[in-house]
Amino acid sequence: MTIVLYMPMHCCLQMAGSYIAVSMLLLTAVTQAAVTLTDSTLTTVQLHTVLCVLTVAHRHFAPGRPLVVSMPRTKPDVTRNALSDPLPRRDDLQTVNVLLGKLHEGTRWPIEVFRPSRDDTADTSVLHHSYILFVWNEEAGSLNETLQNQLENLKYSTSWNPRGRFLVVATDKSNEPAQLLAAHICSILWQVAKIVNVVVLIPNQVAYRPLHSVNTTKTTAADKLNLYTWFPFRLGVCGEVQDVILLDEWLFENSGRFSENAHLYPSKVPKNFMGCPINVGTIGIDPYVITTENYTQNDGRIPYKLTGLSIEILKFVCEKMNLTTIYLPPSLNMELNSFVKEIAALEDDFSDVLTGTVPLVPVFVTSSFDATIPYTHVNFKMLVPCPKAIPGTERILKTFSLSVWLTIGLVLLLTTAVFWCAGNVPYRSVCNDTHTNWSLSNCFHNVLAVFVGVSVPQQPTTSRIRVFFFHYVCFCFAVSTIFQAFFVSYLVEPKYEKRIETLDALLDSDTVYGYHPFFNLFQDTLSYPELVKFLEHKRQKEDCSDVRKCVERMITKRNIASIIDPLFATYVAREMGTVDVGKLICSLDEYIMSADATVLFKKGNPFLNRFNALMKRYLVAGLVEKQWKELQHRASLRGGGRFREAAGGKFFSFSLSQLTQAFVVLLVGTVFSSAVFIAELIVYCLCKRTEKKNSHIRRVRRLYKSHRSHYRCRLILLERSHWT
Repeated sequence: MTIVLYMPMHCCLQMAGSYIAVSMLLLTAVTQAAVTLTDSTLTTVQLHTVLCVLTVAHRHFAPGRPLVVSMPRTKPDVTRNALSDPLPRRDDLQTVNVLLGKLHEGTRWPIEVFRPSRDDTADTSVLHHSYILFVWNEEAGSLNETLQNQLENLKYSTSWNPRGRFLVVATDKSNEPAQLLAAHICSILWQVAKIVNVVVLIPNQVAYRPLHSVNTTKTTAADKLNLYTWFPFRLGVCGEVQDVILLDEWLFENSGRFSENAHLYPSKVPKNFMGCPINVGTIGIDPYVITTENYTQNDGRIPYKLTGLSIEILKFVCEKMNLTTIYLPPSLNMELNSFVKEIAALEDDFSDVLTGTVPLVPVFVTSSFDATIPYTHVNFKMLVPCPKAIPGTERILKTFSLSVWLTIGLVLLLTTAVFWCAGNVPYRSVCNDTHTNWSLSNCFHNVLAVFVGVSVPQQPTTSRIRVFFFHYVCFCFAVSTIFQAFFVSYLVEPKYEKRIETLDALLDSDTVYGYHPFFNLFQDTLSYPELVKFLEHKRQKEDCSDVRKCVERMITKRNIASIIDPLFATYVAREMGTVDVGKLICSLDEYIMSADATVLFKKGNPFLNRFNALMKRYLVAGLVEKQWKELQHRASLRGGGRFREAAGGKFFSFSLSQLTQAFVVLLVGTVFSSAVFIAELIVYCLCKRTEKKNSHIRRVRRLYKSHRSHYRCRLILLERSHWT
């Protein structure tokens, strides 16, 4: 149960009216209870404990900042009858009540009272600054359980601040020496909540005796209160409570005073940690986390050597702080199970820090963790494959529309018919054109030769045919000029398919959408109606947990789209040897979401502030951009320009690849002419064989012709002799 006491100060006016009203009622109840308890009912130790706590609060607790007073589990009502408890417990409650009354008199702090209870605790969004923890044994529990219960109750508050100033007041009787008890309390605070800025107040004697006179000057060495603290990183100690230091003593003289007036809350985090180890958990993929070397030592341990964008900034900070980094087995992927495993390791103190692709989002940065300042900003886009280049043959056929091609063919046929008719009309003798020169095959060859720009073997001789031939030559010249202009432009700068520019176009296309389970966590929080519609209606989906493989598939096969960081895609493309990334990987114009990469600590870790200061220097110096350029350069060297499909430049040189179509036509013509030649040979052979079979018939015919000619000759001779 939590009792919240708010003082009438200007900083409290922002709270809700109903909450303040309840708080004031509780304050009235506590004040009335405190008034009924006079100072004469307290022992000397109890009264000086109240005075010492008040002095510490006035000197070291910032005015106007929330002050939390926590006590062990008791009965629900602080103002219950004090006679219902045993004497030691009743005196402890009286001490707390008197202290609350004294704190309220100054109206310097908003006060909140915490007690472990099963009831829901009221909570505010104002970060706590100071804590006063009273420690005594509960009815059924040890001192450890008492302190742990209070810390667990405070940790679940959204206002919990383990870096605040803590004052632990031990009021219980104990046979343990004060120094050991203080070390034990500091150890619990460190293990449970990583609390460093703490002062433990322990009476040097615990006798319960009535206070006869506060102003007495008769004091002994036992009449004092000891104030202890510890330093987690000093003299070779690395985060272990081995000993505590006596900061000051509160003497029971007159109204009490400090013997040294020392500063009770000095800085506990040094700039040089003297080589203290820090266990580093890592999660992410190349280029954020890159494994360079790992091997097994004789004792079975595997030391890892890592680099990458997320690792180099951590190395820089640890080097400046003189920390020895120990890398735990890295999770080189982006799966949710790996995130859960690394977060659990950080929560259970197996690792001290978590770096890599850790986004600064509430899903990961909960109230149990602290995040550093972001060291890089990532904008996620919908990456889609760039349009493919249209093949040369298909583009040549599309130079003219189908109607133009049909018109050209019709012109060729009609011109052939005109030339043939002109050479075969009844008055061709007048035209002086022989039938052989104007056969149908010769007419077609001449028409086709003029169309492709080849000279004809014989020009027309008549004026009418020449006029028609001239018009046909002009037509062929115009068509050839237009075709060559388009043809050369296609060779120099290939034409591409239509680009995907909107989510609707991607939805209608055959491109597969690669989803990542990580982004499904934020799907319901997106204020992007078009994307929500796309995710609901897109049917072709595949798991894209391995982001690197998805990018490689996008580059090589060009059949998948996904929400990916463009910088990461560029890095993968360069590592594959891509020369011109912009012609392989395209993106939609809108940003899908943005995120910041950060380094994660457990709540209260003392390294946080020093990390933030050094990381800020690293960022201001531009070392992140330098590191990113070096990673891209090394990736380009590893790639070596192996993938050159998208290469292009300002100048273009023709090669055999650009003359493929011409060679295809030549090959087809060669094959066709060879087939015709072979067919002619076959026909010739068949005819020759037929002639051999009918050779005797030819001999008979020759004999018949010779006898006939001989007979004619004899007749002519006879006729001549007769006339003579």
